[in-house]
Amino acid sequence: MITGHRLTASVRHPRRHQSGSMTLLVGLVLLVGAGILTFSAGRTGVVEQRIANNEFRAQEAQQAAQAGLDYALAWLAENIWRSGDAEPAPPEITTSSGEIYRTALIFTKTAQGVCVRAQARATTEQRISASVRECVQQQGLFDPAATSAMPPPLVLAGCLGAPDETANLFLPDDAARSVMSGHAANNVCLPQGALSVSVWHDRNGNLVKDADEVGSGATYRRASFGGCPGDQCAWKRVFAMPLEDAKAAAIQAGHRFDDSIPCGATTPPGIYLIEHTRPIHALDISGSCTGAGVDNRTLGTPERPILFIVPRETGCPLFEPGISIHGMVYYESTTACAVQGWGGARIHGAVIWEGDAGPPPVNTEFIAPGDRAGSELNDDYQVIRGATRLPGTWRDWE
Repeated sequence: MITGHRLTASVRHPRRHQSGSMTLLVGLVLLVGAGILTFSAGRTGVVEQRIANNEFRAQEAQQAAQAGLDYALAWLAENIWRSGDAEPAPPEITTSSGEIYRTALIFTKTAQGVCVRAQARATTEQRISASVRECVQQQGLFDPAATSAMPPPLVLAGCLGAPDETANLFLPDDAARSVMSGHAANNVCLPQGALSVSVWHDRNGNLVKDADEVGSGATYRRASFGGCPGDQCAWKRVFAMPLEDAKAAAIQAGHRFDDSIPCGATTPPGIYLIEHTRPIHALDISGSCTGAGVDNRTLGTPERPILFIVPRETGCPLFEPGISIHGMVYYESTTACAVQGWGGARIHGAVIWEGDAGPPPVNTEFIAPGDRAGSELNDDYQVIRGATRLPGTWRDWE
């Protein structure tokens, strides 16, 4: 009997041991599972917080890039930028989070204007960045459209006196116009007379007609334009900027001259107001200038031409032989130039009269400068008076 009791006790003991082990195992599994869930939840919260933080930082970067783009637009509304020039540097931006963003601007010149890419980047974490791109069109002296071009060498609201002495007119190609009038485009109003017309080829690309660049004879082509008779009709045909604004810009820049007209190029804007009532001789030009197509008797340069405005009250002062001009001369008077017209200076550009003009004197050279057009002309003459966003140049966020 004693032996049997011991056997029974020895059988029950392993069962109680197994039950305790299972309880311990289940508890351990639950504990591990709870830990995993807790860790997973914590990790998810960290990830979500990181995502939210990245989204916030990305929005900050986009706002900084947009601010850089707005800065570029304001800068381009007042300044000239040419391919190869350094872009301006927007100021750093400190956001509400305390992060500092630096924005780099990249400009690209196009036929219509300037395309701007602004890229903002966080200073503490370089991978946080955004960029935005948009194109702007600068307004200036000329219509910035690509179809806008230099006028022919001779522009009149009225008619031209018949050239009775040999003068010379040089065109970039035979299809180019020689003269245009707001009155009529016929032989009566725009006679060719003794005016010799030839083609010239700028083989060396220096924008100056050299002696060995003159080609064959060309056709004397006439053209007409509307709006005349009318106030400043010749001006309005060539320029987009109002005449009074152009005068004011010259005065504000100190480009108002009675005598001692500076040779060579000038600071912006490339507009001079000429108040010299007498004939303008080489001795009326001051300074020392050198370069391709430039000397002490040269007004303007091939790369930086100048518009010379002769106001109505100044009359029709003649630019005499011995002077070279890169640019355009505009006579506001509708009557003062009807007899004398032009003094004989050599001009790479155009002469514009608001009335009739007398015949050019012997050996005068009128030279069409080439195919510059649209915004290129505003750059050349250094006249910028605003900038507008171009429709359709959508912002590309990165």
